[in-house]
Amino acid sequence: MKTSFISTATLLNGPRATIGRLQAQIDKAAIETEGRYADVGLELGYKTGISLDLRQHVAAIDAQQQRNGLTTVRLATAQGALSRIRSDGEAFLALLAPGKLSDNSSTAVAQTAASNLSTFIGQMNATSGGQYLFAGINTAQTPLTDYQASPPSAAKQAFTQAFRTAFGFDPGTQPDSGNITATQMQAFLDGPFAALFADPQWGANWSSASNVNVRSEITDNETAETSVNANVQAARDMAMLYTLATDIGLSSLTGTTQTAVYDRLRSLASSATLGFTAIQADLGVVQARLGIVDRQHDAQKNILKTGFGSLENTDEAEAAARVTKLSKQLDIAYALTNQVSKLSLIDYVR
Repeated sequence: MKTSFISTATLLNGPRATIGRLQAQIDKAAIETEGRYADVGLELGYKTGISLDLRQHVAAIDAQQQRNGLTTVRLATAQGALSRIRSDGEAFLALLAPGKLSDNSSTAVAQTAASNLSTFIGQMNATSGGQYLFAGINTAQTPLTDYQASPPSAAKQAFTQAFRTAFGFDPGTQPDSGNITATQMQAFLDGPFAALFADPQWGANWSSASNVNVRSEITDNETAETSVNANVQAARDMAMLYTLATDIGLSSLTGTTQTAVYDRLRSLASSATLGFTAIQADLGVVQARLGIVDRQHDAQKNILKTGFGSLENTDEAEAAARVTKLSKQLDIAYALTNQVSKLSLIDYVR
């Protein structure tokens, strides 16, 4: 059967077609009330490529900022560890001040050094995001061995063996240690003891860190050294400082020999703390640069967003007005459909 333009079906299908068209227009306008064209490609045509390029640049900047954010976190964690190490070293140096030392100071110095050594190793083995901060590029390996581990670590065994080779007995042995002269102690400290913290013994017994530090790309054409490794001289001096004070057997030495050891401890504490201060300053420069780069990235993103916004953005108020207008038209279309559905041409045929 074929319907004509004056059939009941024709009268019903007219409003129904209008309803579908109005609903599509309402959906489009509703999306555009959020500030962007519902179909950017349809609206912009050949300019769509320009908009996509601008958006890709923003996405690239966002990714770089995320990477820089992780680098900033690592640097902040490293700075916290270095601050603890430096402050402990400064406090220990203050403990060694000649005016504060007495005949009974040796035990307190040794105990403090043992505690500080444990803290120092723990801080140098700090991690961030599952990576060791002071291992250089060997971020998966623990930088420093636990000197005070049980059974005795290779580093502790090496110290004991060096002392035994130099003097013929173990550190702290009485009354033998009382026979060590200041000259003999200085020779030991300058020679066999210092060699324990120089290559190759440092790498064999103490450190698994790489001498190569991590470098991070902070902009498209700029990289920066964003880590420090446990092989720097300041770390070796700090390890030397606490090892000497802990295990040399201060209380078993004569007054003049103790003085020679205390002089070396003060020298090591001073050089170590100054070294860590310099390291912190270098990392601080990188942190400041990252802050500047982040602000530059924000400015670049604002410019780019303004660029694609001028192409893609809609007038939200105008879109909302269209939604209101189209909704009223849709209500009218529904009402007409309802009225027409009640009509039948048969009712008027005689």
